[in-house]
Amino acid sequence: MASPKLTELSKIARKRSALLRSSEKGLLDKASSLEVKLNDYILKVLLPSLDIKNGKILNSNANLKFTNSSTGLKKFIKDVVNSAMFDFYDKQFNGLTGATQQYYNKFEPTAAQEKAILERGQLIINGFVDDLFDNNQIAKALQQTIRNGITSSQSLVDVGKLLTEQIEGKEDKFGLIKSYHYQNGYDQFQAYSRGLDEQFSQALSLNYAIYAGGEIRTTRVFCDERAGNVYNRETILSWDDLDWQGKKANNNILIDLGGYNCRHDLDWISYQLAKRIDPSIEKSEFDKK
Repeated sequence: MASPKLTELSKIARKRSALLRSSEKGLLDKASSLEVKLNDYILKVLLPSLDIKNGKILNSNANLKFTNSSTGLKKFIKDVVNSAMFDFYDKQFNGLTGATQQYYNKFEPTAAQEKAILERGQLIINGFVDDLFDNNQIAKALQQTIRNGITSSQSLVDVGKLLTEQIEGKEDKFGLIKSYHYQNGYDQFQAYSRGLDEQFSQALSLNYAIYAGGEIRTTRVFCDERAGNVYNRETILSWDDLDWQGKKANNNILIDLGGYNCRHDLDWISYQLAKRIDPSIEKSEFDKK
């Protein structure tokens, strides 16, 4: 196995960490831009299609039937919103895959090892994306608001204001698209990255990892105590038996690490490199397996 320098590994790891943060920010920015488009569609296309009299939405079966079907709304969400978000996820996951390859290529994996790992990674992406976009949650929320406006004969202006606030959010609340993807997709970049790390580390028998990542105001004590240190695999696995604030239910330390919104990483390295950081580190039992 090749013995890369810690400095070059650290440089690659920092670049990938920056890519992760860029992916997360870009996700929310993309969602916000699509909220504007969705709101524009609702106000300029969907609402004017309802029967309106004296500025109020008529409480009629025709309006309710139109709203309950909402074929136009669902098509807009599928063709415009979901399509754009799908393309964004695809681009970001591909970028993270390349950054991960660059890191582990320093340890010279075989072509067969790399192919097997990246194929499993693609299956993870496909499963996640299929689950993420197989939903009508956003459309249903908007339909309910419009139905409420119909049954109570609200003014078109008032319903429009309610929908805009629902779609685009307020200062202290995410809008519909942003909220949905924050809840379902925001942590997935980090989870995917750690998943690839685990696959490569096992294939290459890298059983030592640096608990990498900086510290910010919201850094948990759990992460603060470990950041910058190197540990063997069995020590890392033992952390799943601990309890700490922010730990996920059924936490998988190798994938979830410090828990919800944890932005630290396990940078896997060889025993020789681990010894340079901490000469007292114990040799991993996994090296013998």
